[in-house]
Amino acid sequence: MPKVKVEKIIKANREKIFNLVTDFENLPNRFPQFFKSVKVLSKEGNTITTEDHAVMAGREMQQTTKHILTPPEIDEVYLLSGDAKDSHIITKYESIPDGTKITVEGDFKLAGKLKLVGFMAKGKIEKGLEEVMQEFAKVAEGS
Repeated sequence: MPKVKVEKIIKANREKIFNLVTDFENLPNRFPQFFKSVKVLSKEGNTITTEDHAVMAGREMQQTTKHILTPPEIDEVYLLSGDAKDSHIITKYESIPDGTKITVEGDFKLAGKLKLVGFMAKGKIEKGLEEVMQEFAKVAEGS
């Protein structure tokens, strides 16, 4: 299954970006093109489980996601259900002189509708992640 790595530099401080990205319940308001709904199912310490209705790589998905947060440095994600079940994604936020370098590394397991994209999956996932990161950059840099 595809392993991806995407990086982006955003001209905003790390804490601001981390807080924006991990404000799960407000993601649909800020980024409706990517998040149709996000419901927090549980929160225990720095572990948050959400139920997401999202759009990635042009496909709508419903999934349950576990986030293990190490603020403001890491959001480690495990997909517990949905077409990408058993996928593992680590997003790192690194302070740099020009702002924040975000690195997303994912090991994706695809099933259902997502399996249909087959050999094109890696490129579609990378493009989808780049689009999401670009929108996060617009909001973080503009506010």
